[in-house]
Amino acid sequence: MTDTTTIRPARVAGAFYSSNPAELRQEIEERLARATETRPAGEILAAAVPHAGYIYSADIAAPVFKALRNVDFDTVVIIGHDFGSQAPGIIGVIPNYTAFRTPLGEIYVDTALCRALHQAEPRILCNDRVHAMEHTVEVQLPFLQVTHPGIRLVPMLFGEVTPEHCQRLATLLFSLRGDRKLFVLSSTDLSHYPPAETSRALDRMTVSFAERMDLEGLCRWKNGGDWEGLPGVETPICSAGGLGTALAWAKQNGATRTMVLKRGNSGDISGDNRRVVGYSSLLFVKENAATAPKNDAFSVSETSQKLLLELARSVIASGTQGKELTTDIPDTEELKRPAAVFVTLHKHRQLRGCIGTTMAHLPLYRAVAEYAQAAAFQDPRFRQVTTEELPELKVEISVLSPMRRIASHTEIRPGHHGVLLRMDGHSGLFLPQVWEQLPDKEQFLGYLCAEKAGLPYDAWKNPAAELLVFTVFAFEERQ
Repeated sequence: MTDTTTIRPARVAGAFYSSNPAELRQEIEERLARATETRPAGEILAAAVPHAGYIYSADIAAPVFKALRNVDFDTVVIIGHDFGSQAPGIIGVIPNYTAFRTPLGEIYVDTALCRALHQAEPRILCNDRVHAMEHTVEVQLPFLQVTHPGIRLVPMLFGEVTPEHCQRLATLLFSLRGDRKLFVLSSTDLSHYPPAETSRALDRMTVSFAERMDLEGLCRWKNGGDWEGLPGVETPICSAGGLGTALAWAKQNGATRTMVLKRGNSGDISGDNRRVVGYSSLLFVKENAATAPKNDAFSVSETSQKLLLELARSVIASGTQGKELTTDIPDTEELKRPAAVFVTLHKHRQLRGCIGTTMAHLPLYRAVAEYAQAAAFQDPRFRQVTTEELPELKVEISVLSPMRRIASHTEIRPGHHGVLLRMDGHSGLFLPQVWEQLPDKEQFLGYLCAEKAGLPYDAWKNPAAELLVFTVFAFEERQ
């Protein structure tokens, strides 16, 4: 790195956001004022926000920056676009700039930390040229200049997305931080250019890796998954390396929860749902032990996943020949535990059947067998599955966690919890996937009351309303 003073000018001011300082500051303050306030019962360690033009993504990002107003940090590491296979063996690229300029002034680079990173790891390169026209770091700066004036910046573009690269960068940041109060911010857009319906499905999958803090799964998903070949899809996520590093940093510092604050896509603003970009904003939080939610770490072991997927396929194969498969429950507590299950079938990435239950009335193993048979042969929307189709089918199993009664709607985590509401003999249930259509909590609960439970729209506010939450653990065949 050089020691000369160089300032990177704003490149997308007037395009991605206003070039007028007064207008820009006013817009940011207004978006922050409109944003829902989130105050987790714990420490916010890292975050992810989108990096599109403000007209499309700033309202998605604003809840994160509003939450960060309550977080004390003096140095922010912003990780933007990744170069993927174009940068084999490279972890990241930092610039020689000493400051980044926006219409709100200059934000100074922590050149000492940048130099330390470069010296400690030869896979972290210095190159001004790749940063010169890149917007993914720049668009976050005006928000930070409003919420955290005077902080220092470590700007980085990511190289090849691998778990080792993400973990190595997080470890370096931890070991070199000194007395800095360091915060990691991933500048991350989600799916690029599919139709809106496909975008929502892909984004739900991408965010699920962050929610489970599954770094390996996120990197595999980025580098090749079921999204390949879908019409219009260039990538399921832009800056998976940044998100992976934020995730790794958060886990290294004791994070227990990923909060999804808001989701959307460009079609929500433009009205054109034919070709969209997906967005989401996330917080990684280390919860206070006393307030950490119970039963939210629900999962199914890999051994059981394999057995259940094999069972579902065997049941369907037998059914196509008019035979009934007789199965005994394996002698494991996990598979004998009563569970609510949905079995979903896809053919060429199109739905081919889905049947299940929200009530745990059968052991998990038997429930999968029953609903696999039902999805293949009893879904009234589709003809029965045939033997010839078996090689083209893909089986997915979703298992609902045990339901947990909560004292207040404030315990409900948007994007994560399914909710069952009961009152005066009425009941209604929404799966977690419904947050994709109803991301606002009050709207989610209002529609749950009115459309599912047959109750007044605001019945969820009634002290007599009983609220229960659950999560869904989904797994599928790999083909």
